[in-house]
Amino acid sequence: MSSTENTTVAELAFQLGKVARHAIDVRDGEANPVALAKIANDLLEAGHQKVAGDLLMLFVAGFEEGDPIERRTDPESRL
Repeated sequence: MSSTENTTVAELAFQLGKVARHAIDVRDGEANPVALAKIANDLLEAGHQKVAGDLLMLFVAGFEEGDPIERRTDPESRL
């Protein structure tokens, strides 16, 4: 793959992680850090040997960054 394709795939993996996190936040209505950490670990284990490690790590990084509800409702807390 070219450098541009690699960048696009990496950005896609990261954004998919953020989307997955958003879906969980919306479904559960609150961000529970312990549960989210467990889900992130489960994602890493489930993808092991099925998805390239660097892409999986980007997905989980996006998942962990997410768009937590508390940041959407109180943007000042980001500082």
